[in-house]
Amino acid sequence: MLNKLFILFDRLIQKAKKEEAYRMFRKNPQSSIATDFKLGPNNYYDISSGATITIAENVMINESNYLTIKNKANFSIGKNTYITRATISCLGEISIGENCILGEGMKLFDHNHQYSKNPFSVSKTEFNIGFIKIGNNVWTGANVVILKDVTIGDNVIIGAGCVVHKDVPANSIIINQQNHLIKSL
Repeated sequence: MLNKLFILFDRLIQKAKKEEAYRMFRKNPQSSIATDFKLGPNNYYDISSGATITIAENVMINESNYLTIKNKANFSIGKNTYITRATISCLGEISIGENCILGEGMKLFDHNHQYSKNPFSVSKTEFNIGFIKIGNNVWTGANVVILKDVTIGDNVIIGAGCVVHKDVPANSIIINQQNHLIKSL
């Protein structure tokens, strides 16, 4: 009996967390969120009320994602896109197209920390803010990192472990070419 109460209580907590997450996405009245937008469990959200969010139909942000969308940022996801176990940090603008599959461990950063050379110092709170634009029909393998000021064209496959720091043309496959040096003991 006690076990059933714990299960019921846990379900109520999870439902309340999910409802709060949906409210976070809709904080800004200028945001547009499709009614069938789905959120999985165990996600972390840091969403500013000044962020503008557009999410189209049939989008799923599955489980264990970290989404930061700061004040005045613009974040959009096209229809039929699936995201799981990603880190998305949007301070400027991130646009994800339609029919995308963004794989586990993917990281999107539309900004860099500011730094000075003389004396050398890296700011903890000041950023150079840019954008990321991901086209339609993009599939990322595991542990892909996409950095600021990058445009990825339509119909692109990005292989596991790639760090994308410059534009990718449409109809391309990117493979992380590594050379392994194996030595005998």
